[in-house]
Amino acid sequence: MPAFPRSRSRIACHRSALARAAAAVALGLAALLAHAEAQPPATEPVVPGLRLPRDVVPVRYAPRLTIDPALPTFTGTIDIDVRVERPTDVVWLNAKEITLRGAKAVVGGAQPEEIRATRIGGSDDVMGLKFERPLPAGDARIALGYTAKIQELGAIGVFRQQEAGRWYVLTQFEPMDARRAFPCFDEPDMKAEWSLSLVVPRGVRAFANMPVERETEAAAGMKEVAFASTPRLPSYLIAFAVGEFDVRDAGRAGRNATPIAIVTPKGRSGEAAYAAARTGAILAAAEHFFGQPYPFPKLDLVAYPRSSGAMENPGLVTYAARLLLAREDEISPSFEQRFMGVTAHEIAHMWFGDYVTMAWWNDLWLNESFASWLGTKIVQELRPDWPRGAWRLRQRTYAIDNDRLASARRIRQPITDAGEVRAAFDPITYAKGETILAMFEQWLGPDRFREGVRRYMARYAWGNATADDFFAALAATDDAIVPSFRDFVERAGVPLLTVSLDCSGAPRLLLAQSRFAAVGAPPAAAAERWVFPACFEHGDAARGRQTCTLVRDARQSVPLDAAACPRWVIANRSGSGYYLPRLSPALYAALPTAAKVLADADYEPLLADADLLARSGLMGYEEALPLAAQHADSRSLLTALRAHEIPGNLPPELVAPANAAKYAAWLRKHYGPRAHHLGWLPRKSDTPLTPRLRQSALPLVAVDGADAALAREARRLARRWLADREAVPPQMRRVVLEAAARTAGKDGPALFDGLVAVAKTTKDQNEREDVLNALGQFRDPALGARALALAFDPAIEARDGTQVVRAALQYAPTRPDALAWLDANFDRFGSRLPREHWSAVAYWADGTCTPAERERFVALLGPRLAAAEVGARAYRQSLERIDLCLALRDARAEPLNAFLAAQK
Repeated sequence: MPAFPRSRSRIACHRSALARAAAAVALGLAALLAHAEAQPPATEPVVPGLRLPRDVVPVRYAPRLTIDPALPTFTGTIDIDVRVERPTDVVWLNAKEITLRGAKAVVGGAQPEEIRATRIGGSDDVMGLKFERPLPAGDARIALGYTAKIQELGAIGVFRQQEAGRWYVLTQFEPMDARRAFPCFDEPDMKAEWSLSLVVPRGVRAFANMPVERETEAAAGMKEVAFASTPRLPSYLIAFAVGEFDVRDAGRAGRNATPIAIVTPKGRSGEAAYAAARTGAILAAAEHFFGQPYPFPKLDLVAYPRSSGAMENPGLVTYAARLLLAREDEISPSFEQRFMGVTAHEIAHMWFGDYVTMAWWNDLWLNESFASWLGTKIVQELRPDWPRGAWRLRQRTYAIDNDRLASARRIRQPITDAGEVRAAFDPITYAKGETILAMFEQWLGPDRFREGVRRYMARYAWGNATADDFFAALAATDDAIVPSFRDFVERAGVPLLTVSLDCSGAPRLLLAQSRFAAVGAPPAAAAERWVFPACFEHGDAARGRQTCTLVRDARQSVPLDAAACPRWVIANRSGSGYYLPRLSPALYAALPTAAKVLADADYEPLLADADLLARSGLMGYEEALPLAAQHADSRSLLTALRAHEIPGNLPPELVAPANAAKYAAWLRKHYGPRAHHLGWLPRKSDTPLTPRLRQSALPLVAVDGADAALAREARRLARRWLADREAVPPQMRRVVLEAAARTAGKDGPALFDGLVAVAKTTKDQNEREDVLNALGQFRDPALGARALALAFDPAIEARDGTQVVRAALQYAPTRPDALAWLDANFDRFGSRLPREHWSAVAYWADGTCTPAERERFVALLGPRLAAAEVGARAYRQSLERIDLCLALRDARAEPLNAFLAAQK
């Protein structure tokens, strides 16, 4: 059984007091239909902004929604039991794209009294109810009737998607879209019980957060499905799904033998075998960490056909199908790692976010950073055969790449408008937050850190909490760690730690810290410094040792326990520290002397850091490329992968046209042998990491390296695949088709036509997405124009057609034509995206690195994104990336091209 809130007895009394009121509401609501749309009074109260007033707060919701997946709208009624803190004749609720059909309140307990209401002016997100006379302080029930839209363009609010001719209705309410489903107090600290009922066609199934309590027949071929009441939850965690779903039983797991099920579109339950076999172990591992049972009575994992990501709705976790479902031939190492990571993250949320919820969106990190951090721990525990620390190092690199921007958010960022709420779901919250938690867990020790987490959970169970609350719980374990921890959370940026060796006397390291900023970034207003732990490896040709210190000052020296001057030094060997080491040129040059001491895997963090430094202009590519090439054939596949990423991330605009052939030849020389050895297709000898290296190495050499044989083989495989879908396995399909499109040449028209036919006829959504991605990357301008026109092709769903535009904007050779097309067609294209998703276009195009493209980017997106949610921040950050790339060209292109010109 789930643990429920301690306020349950109070709520039960509240229900009893309002029992007779419910009947009055049911009888009287219809009479209010015309009355609700009356004209507002001459003088209206001030409309609230982002936050609602706290004079009326919810205790319990009882929505009853009539949903037919075949229809684009739905109807609903909702009873909201509230507590009126002081008398008021106006109640403000969040509501978006909702048409009110009736409104009233019932007050008075044993002698209920109705007070009618009319809707008054509000905003796009807020609806005001003006009552005929003030509601008295105490308990009341607000009863509303309404109609609302089912979204079709994106996965937002109540939305529907079609697969194999069947419509499925699902929900995505985080962060602020429950207001599209029902008028409510749509803020995370307004937690309440929810008793949901769905009236649906008899031939479909309905699911929600809680188990079905009863199912009864309704009129006109419908049935009513009533679900058990939830514990206290915020509106953004309410969820439901309606459609012709199949269900695969995944057994029971955990201390309470929680039932687990995988809910799939009809006919796809066979693809849930992997998920069904592994979800229980993830749930049990999470319970073990928290030392308590899973807090809800069931766990359903629901797949919907399109879009991306997953959502931690308690008891009803929703997934894009590609993350949850896989045929036997699609179960690759990449799928396994993706499923395990996403599912561990979402199940961690059942505690971080669902059981204890942040009080406001500025503390989103208490949900997302913690779920990411614990999700990684769980995967490492369950799959010790996978490389330990590899995912966390990748997250650290991703975080630093974003945190180097002057426009970077803080982990705990003040929230002043709706756009900033949506902007909080970014790499800073997820990747930086996870990395910071891992660093301070290592500093404090895993057991003591978990002790602080458990104390936090116990103290705020079923309630809300802030960062201050978490830090207080952690301080009870060790208060010395809190100031530094808080500093990383409440300040943007990452420390750059310059490291040099001084052996003029006793050996010592000279350290200097500053905020990491790329060449061309605006100068910092003042010197910044952090307090953080740092470890250094140093030694001679035969052995090494470690020295650790706490970095506090802008400059400091660290004595080394060494009799003689070390021949080599590296910093942050594990890659666990959230800082970026920059070795002196002499120390980079000395790295080969450590070859017999350092393992191949030890070079992965160093290469990741070199990639960041090179992309930021703090290390020349003439230095970074030779360093990477030394490890292209590393026995550590993760190190080899990092070695391939350095040239893979080099902006092509830095290479002068006169040196393009020499650069391609250099790539073939240093990376070609391994690419040819790997080949395009999997082998029985592959390890779990081999596919990832293949997916990186083959396109690098075939496309950027202009390797004619590999490119020809990619096109041959693409043609074979068009005739036989088993010719290329799913894990390599996207990479092969993309390489074939990029190198198509005279084969282009026939290949293009074949791919278009697949895009329009395939019933496999994963296949369609891979094909559309390839179609956007043909270099022939005529084929490029035909590809972009597919965004408006009636045979391709709007949300699928956008993928062609994204692919064309992300590939440098097709980007200029894609920007020009978008400039001419943005209004029509924008109408096929939810306005909340317009900001994605800026991120698709932020690889721009020429003055002409920058000018077009500004003219195209500047005025359009200024008014879109998240748009202003997305535009600002993308433009900053573009400007940094232009500055990188100015600062580093010349020495890079001198290096290339010298190649034979």
